[in-house]
Formats: sequence, C-alpha cells, structure tokens
Amino acid sequence: MGSMLTTAPLSTKVTPEEKATFVEICHAIGTSPSNALRMFVAAFNTKGGLPFDSSNPAGFNKETLQAMDDAAARRDLSGPFSTNEEMWASIFDDGE
Repeated sequence: MGSMLTTAPLSTKVTPEEKATFVEICHAIGTSPSNALRMFVAAFNTKGGLPFDSSNPAGFNKETLQAMDDAAARRDLSGPFSTNEEMWASIFDDGE
C-alpha cells in the first residue's frame, strides 16, 4: 500500500471583504482558495521568505515608483509643458 499524504491545518483571520475578494479572484483564475494558499506556502518555503517584494507587492517598475513618490511628496517637477492646455494642445495637434 502507498504512503498516505498527511496534512496540517493552517488558519488565519481576514476581514469579510478581504475573504470575499480573495475567493472571487481565486475562482476567476481557476483555482480554489485552499489551493491558492498552498501555492503561496510552497513559494514562501522555496524562496525562504515572501515570494514578492513586500515594499512593492504590485510590482511597479522603478520609474512608476519614483513618479508615485514624487506625487505623494508634491514635488514640483518641470516638464515640457507649462500648463494642462499646452499639454492637451500638443496631444491633439494633428501636425498642420
């Protein structure tokens, strides 16, 4: 007879809204919440820690992170346009 796989329960608490979103996304990508958690644990254990950069969980590139930081800090950045009107005029300029 083959060996039986033994498992151990793992539980956590999240808000009802977090759980509903998690379940919805799991089903949308074709997996179950339990399987998604097993995949996370496997990736965590393989990497020896979080399988993503916890300071950047969405995976934004360096330029986007810098722009977000600039906006949050309200840095006055110069650009090619002095006003929104100049920018939109350039966007819709048909070259005539």
